[in-house]
Order: sequence, then structure tokens, then C-alpha cells
Amino acid sequence: MTVVSVSNSVENFPDREEVRSLYQTAAEQPPLCEPPSSAELFATVYEASIKSERVIAGVARDNGRLVAFCYGHPWRWEEQQYPWADELRETLASEASELDDSYSLNLLARTPGEQYRGLGRRVLGEWLRAIDDTACWLQTSDVDSPALQLYVALGFTAIGHGPSAPNGAPGLVLLRPATRSASR
Repeated sequence: MTVVSVSNSVENFPDREEVRSLYQTAAEQPPLCEPPSSAELFATVYEASIKSERVIAGVARDNGRLVAFCYGHPWRWEEQQYPWADELRETLASEASELDDSYSLNLLARTPGEQYRGLGRRVLGEWLRAIDDTACWLQTSDVDSPALQLYVALGFTAIGHGPSAPNGAPGLVLLRPATRSASR
């Protein structure tokens, strides 16, 4: 039985190795075909991110095994003082201001397989409800993938390109405006 939950408590988050393994399994498949080093990078960023008390995660487990996962945190430019964020701001130029005071969706991954059809949508939908449908953004590859199709179906639109994605091409930055007046 697959159980989906959303939490802002690190005690309920999957560990680094679970996230690395899930991302590697999902991303090594076509159309992404990413190397294991991409999964290692995402696991490292995740490990650093969960030290913040402001991370919110959506988790799906099937008989205890992590089968889908997403997480993110509030995004405020004044808090983002590192090279990747600087490059993002520079490449987005005037569009960068749209990200301020939104949520950054850092990762969405789902185990490949027919038995999990719709699970990525379900986990992401629960996460979006947990952030009170506040504006949120993400960076992804511009490869036509099920994830990109899901983001577009849920109201994300491209606002520009950011730092390189794992495929070496500039990452596609997508923004989903707030769907209602959210108060945080």
C-alpha cells in the first residue's frame, strides 16, 4: 500500500541515501539518461537543505520503500548568497524578481514503473497544498519528459533559463503563480 504524506519535520524526511537512490533510478531512464553523479549532486544539495527548519517535503512510501519524493523551501533573494543563485539571478535578469517570496521546488522524483502512474502528480499536489498554493518555481531540463509535462499541466510556465541542468544545457526555469491569496 502506498502512503503519501507531507511534513516540515526532518524526522519524517527520507535519508540522504534513499533520495540519492530514488533520483538515480528515476533519472537514469530515458528521456533524461543522467549519470549517477547527478543523483549524488541532488543528494548532497538535499542533505544541506534539510538543515533548514523551513523545508517542506512530500513523501510516498510503498511498504516502507521510498517511491516518490519532492521537497522545497521558501525563496528570498537576500538569503541566497552562493554562486549558483548568483548565476540564476544573472541569467533570469528582469524575471528574477518573480522568484522572490515564493517557494523553490528543489526536487521531484518517482520510481519508474506502471504501478506508480500518477504518483508524482499526487505527491507534488500534496506539496503544493502544504505551501498553501503560494507561488513556486523550479529549474529542470528542457527535455520533453513526463516531469516537464506534469509541471506544465499544473500551471508552471517557462520564465527563462538558469544555470546548466545535468544534461549540460541551460536549465529551464518554470514558475507557477500563486493560485489564491496565500498568507504566510
